[in-house]
Amino acid sequence: MGDAIRWLLAALPLLWALAAIGWRKMSAMNAALGCYALAVGFALFPFHASAGEIMHFTMYGVLLALIVVYVLVFGLLLHHVLEAGGAIRTLSAWLSYFGRTKSQQALLVSAALGPFLEAVSGFGLAVVITAPLYTALGFPARKAMTLALLTQSAVPWGALAIGTVINAELSGVPLRELGEYSAWLHIPLYLFYACAVVVISGGWRSIRTHLGDIVIVFVSLALVTWAVSAYVSVELAGAAAGGTAALVLIGYWQCQAYFGRRKEEAEEREERQPLGKVLWPYLVLIGYIFITHFFPEVRHIATTVGVWHWPAYGFRLELLYSPGFALCLAVIVAFGLYRLRLNEGVACIRKTLKQAFPAAVATTGFIAMSSVMDGSGMMGVLATQAAAWTESAFLAVSPLVGALGGWTSGSNSAANAMFSPFQRAMADQLHEPVIWYAAAQNVAASNMTMASPARIALVASTVGRPGEEGEAMRLVGPIAGAALVIIVLGVLIGRATVGM
Repeated sequence: MGDAIRWLLAALPLLWALAAIGWRKMSAMNAALGCYALAVGFALFPFHASAGEIMHFTMYGVLLALIVVYVLVFGLLLHHVLEAGGAIRTLSAWLSYFGRTKSQQALLVSAALGPFLEAVSGFGLAVVITAPLYTALGFPARKAMTLALLTQSAVPWGALAIGTVINAELSGVPLRELGEYSAWLHIPLYLFYACAVVVISGGWRSIRTHLGDIVIVFVSLALVTWAVSAYVSVELAGAAAGGTAALVLIGYWQCQAYFGRRKEEAEEREERQPLGKVLWPYLVLIGYIFITHFFPEVRHIATTVGVWHWPAYGFRLELLYSPGFALCLAVIVAFGLYRLRLNEGVACIRKTLKQAFPAAVATTGFIAMSSVMDGSGMMGVLATQAAAWTESAFLAVSPLVGALGGWTSGSNSAANAMFSPFQRAMADQLHEPVIWYAAAQNVAASNMTMASPARIALVASTVGRPGEEGEAMRLVGPIAGAALVIIVLGVLIGRATVGM
């Protein structure tokens, strides 16, 4: 069988995902099952995987999906508990106070707080938290889904940069160097995403109106991400950048309000509910994650107690170390803090299970598909054939390979585990510095996760719009594609500049 035909067959499950969700408007759950069935069929023939191997790859994918589902279930439950307690309404009122326009609110939530939340948690938790806030703020569902997905704009530093750490280990480059190069590639993306957030929330004319806000967010994110990655810690760069951007942006707006305060602003301040009670569940969530990650004694307990380990599949789920457990603690705190009755708690659980089921099936299906494609060699055929077609120009294709992994798996960590060794081998074969291939892989895989079917299924379920994943893909797909073009240009320009 010809190489071109093998390449086409290997690509068909991915093409089906695009067509089913983006064109035929099929639900993510049904599309995922179809993609998985295609991947299994082609893995058996012509890629000659045995039934036992396919079962092994499938089981591995299902286990990986459990890590995401763990976060999804408790993230949705936290949202419903906060909603029942009135916290979402209060928080949206405060966000409306800090950000007077839709564009300001979106900049604060997606461009600043989103990277912070993703950095301290990962696994798409920022999507689960921010999507309900957008609906509470009065954003239409299609805008709420797109803006929530744009919180995935700094995934190289998500989950305390775990995906970047994996990339550095597999590529053989120093972590700090990879973090610094990834930050340089990401700088123009911060500006692009800030502009995209403003346009989606307020239209093209909002760019001019909110130019100062855009510049503040962009400079804060770019400067802090690069400086912390290069001189402090790659793991802390995303949290530091997102937190700094949010604080600077709020401070800037408060200064504007102070020098131009209106009477109605003072009246609104008196009418708002206290923010402290609303923030306690979020503080518990973030505080637990930081304590378990940066206090060695606590981390040792969290990573050794309550661990589900399955050596046959190389799977390890640390139940107490996962953001899912931090979300569970936040749910318990919120339930007691808002004094919900038993019947209200049961109603929250029912809503959660109803929303979580289709998203969990879709996530599991797409990750299992990715695992089957990778294990049977289909992913390798796609990447190797791309290398054969481009040869010495492979550096321009390197980000596309990373994007392929990020889009199919919905995870920077999984994508880097999948393709980092291949990127290093190509760099060695072409006698090129490995760092550029590693950085291209890292940044491209991270940014494409926002358009992955698994993330889109997650946000559609969170806003209560299962079946509308196609609309979200059509909106966020071009944004992710434009970001990929920026990454390719950044890699080529950066390599040419360093090589001069």
